[in-house]
Amino acid sequence: MSLKPVLDSLDQVLPDLRQHYVSQGDKYILDMEGDPQGFVSRSSHVEMQNKVAEFRDSNNTLKIQLEDEAEKMKAYEGIDPVQARAALQSTAELSKKGVRKAADVDSAVSAALQAFKDTELTPLRKLLTNEREARLEADKKVSQATLKNEVLKSFRAAGGQDQALDFVVNRAGEVFQANGDGQLKAKAGAYSTENPGEPLTLTEWMQTQTRDISFAFSSSNGGSSRHGDGNSQAIPSGVKTLTNPSPLELGKYGADIRAGKVVILDE
Repeated sequence: MSLKPVLDSLDQVLPDLRQHYVSQGDKYILDMEGDPQGFVSRSSHVEMQNKVAEFRDSNNTLKIQLEDEAEKMKAYEGIDPVQARAALQSTAELSKKGVRKAADVDSAVSAALQAFKDTELTPLRKLLTNEREARLEADKKVSQATLKNEVLKSFRAAGGQDQALDFVVNRAGEVFQANGDGQLKAKAGAYSTENPGEPLTLTEWMQTQTRDISFAFSSSNGGSSRHGDGNSQAIPSGVKTLTNPSPLELGKYGADIRAGKVVILDE
């Protein structure tokens, strides 16, 4: 007859075998030295059950942690680790330069643009402005020189007096302008009376000046009291004389000269 290691009641064995069992809780355990093959004691069984429970709890905890980590990793899907490391390195370098957020980038760009304007753009604009002003001033001088040269030729051909040249040039400047080719052209609204619809020419204009400001021309045109050969004509009593008048004086006394109240003398 085989002996059971654990009994619920001693009635399950013969009376002479009951002495080999000891009470343990509500069970009877066979008292023997060592454990038979395949036998697990209650204490060992309890210890193993506890370890299994501990492993189960640990596994559940690890599973939850892994699920949490997996959920977190979804945010990094599609990110290249190499590129990510490079980005982190760049971020660290930018942080050293004071760039820690998007607004810092805007500030840095604005500061760089302002520095560029101050050191490069503003001086360049000033240089261009100075160059443009210098060019305009040069063009103005060329135009004035062209005007004076053309008027001088026409004025002398009409018998104009040298001391009246600037006066006549100023009058011509109100009607003519240089066209950039070394020639004069009439300004808008200045038309010929001899050829209606055509621009006024310098020659025609000069002819009208010999009548309108005859005092600016030689005695051959009836404007001077002294002839080119040095012979003077009589000056009426009460008539004022101007000797080598300036352009300002010619303009000031122009009406009196035309009226015969003032005559011009040449030295």
